[in-house]
Amino acid sequence: MCVLTRLELVTEAVRAALEEVARTAEHLPAVLGDEEWGRRYGRPVRLGKNPTRPKTRILAAGDDACRLLEHIHRHGPQAEALRQIIVQNYHRDTAGCLRWRTAADGGLPPSLLLVSPYDTRPATSAMGTSSAGRGSPPTSP
Repeated sequence: MCVLTRLELVTEAVRAALEEVARTAEHLPAVLGDEEWGRRYGRPVRLGKNPTRPKTRILAAGDDACRLLEHIHRHGPQAEALRQIIVQNYHRDTAGCLRWRTAADGGLPPSLLLVSPYDTRPATSAMGTSSAGRGSPPTSP
């Protein structure tokens, strides 16, 4: 199993949601289908250990994901995975700006994190180590 970095995960989730939209023949505004989007999301992503301009890419991928989610009317599995991946990796600051989530921001428990836009089970469930049901929060003791 290939482990994606957080930035790769977000980028691949956007790509998967775009492909899902294309399969459902849902039309997106032309502003979402420009040449720049094609370069960013036209093929599977592997950025390596040191991607160029990571902070710029992090914010661009988050902004693109939010714009895409605003325009999707049918919510298939990849769109729902994208929505959850955005929640687990980004937050809005007090000014309403999208920010990369850090440990200090609080986040979803590790047992609920998605590690792939194609497998919507949380990370530990996907690896077979969680007793929680598929996508359900762990039960309290």
